Amino acid sequence: MKEKKRLKHSSPKQLQEGIELGAVTKEYKADPKQVIKELNELRSTEIASYLQYKQHAYMAVSLFSPGFKAEFNAHALQELEHADLLAERIQQIGGVPIFDPEEIAEKARQAGVKPKQGSTMAEMIGQDLTLERQQIERYSVLARKIQGTDPVTWLLVVQILAQTEKHAAELADFLSREADIR
Repeated sequence: MKEKKRLKHSSPKQLQEGIELGAVTKEYKADPKQVIKELNELRSTEIASYLQYKQHAYMAVSLFSPGFKAEFNAHALQELEHADLLAERIQQIGGVPIFDPEEIAEKARQAGVKPKQGSTMAEMIGQDLTLERQQIERYSVLARKIQGTDPVTWLLVVQILAQTEKHAAELADFLSREADIR
């Protein structure tokens, strides 16, 4: 009969280190503070995007735009989901997701994201496309930066990037069809 291997019990020092570092182990090769900073900036842009999409949904009330109201709301929900996923990852690697509205607005501004309110549907959709493209650039930069050093954050960033690119493609498609109609 084979003897079962016993699990090694952690020393008090190892246990304390595990409590302090959580998911960050010696194999985590990224700089957690830098990743947290960048994730908080991206989270701020997602919250700004959420607000812009919600405002556009409130404004999409004409006979020509009832479908846009639902589309804007759907995009807003995805932006909020992205913000929540980023907050969870920030917490997992030992950070604190920012929650102060002024700090969120400032970080979004620093990232070049400023929610806007167009006066026509085409302007609103154009503003949303611009915002999505700005996020695509930021997610792409972060994905390249952490690809070999933080696989979990990289995977999350790539998944959000894919959804963001889909949003941008949908918005660009509408605007190109709108231009063909004129």
